[in-house]
Amino acid sequence: MKTEAIRDFFSRLDHLPKGDRTALKREAGTMLFQADGRAIRAFYQCLPVGTAPWQEERFFAAACLHCLWGDETKNRLPLEQIFYRLGRDAQVSDSTAHRLEGILDLSWEEDGFLLGKLTRLIKLVKSKNYAVDCAALLNDLLYWNGDKQTVQLKWARALYCEPEEDKKETQEGE
Repeated sequence: MKTEAIRDFFSRLDHLPKGDRTALKREAGTMLFQADGRAIRAFYQCLPVGTAPWQEERFFAAACLHCLWGDETKNRLPLEQIFYRLGRDAQVSDSTAHRLEGILDLSWEEDGFLLGKLTRLIKLVKSKNYAVDCAALLNDLLYWNGDKQTVQLKWARALYCEPEEDKKETQEGE
């Protein structure tokens, strides 16, 4: 899926009426086939044309998680940057590491088990006043079941190694 189409998808989500965004927010952690009618309608209004059927569940998950924050939310960060920052916070480091470890060995399946664990992890992130870049999350979810587990390795590495984006910010601030 092209980056432009994904960006447009999230822009359309941000322009939905408040009631539709709330319907999606309520479905965070729910698989598409289990969602209520209003959330399904709002989702398909925003879904890019030509999205493969196997990708729809992941788009839906990212859309619902995106709606956990208001449409005006700025400074959204990729999860790997948030993991790095939380990994440096002694009060949440063990909890974050434990939750992350719990999802690294899972594959994306239709039972929603991975999505449920991921949703709880993202709600922890939200409680620490971080906003997740759900476009980056969607990209990761699309490649989650890859043979080389590049997404899982990237996330695990981020908890313990400084991501490139944070290195740039650190260097610019010096």
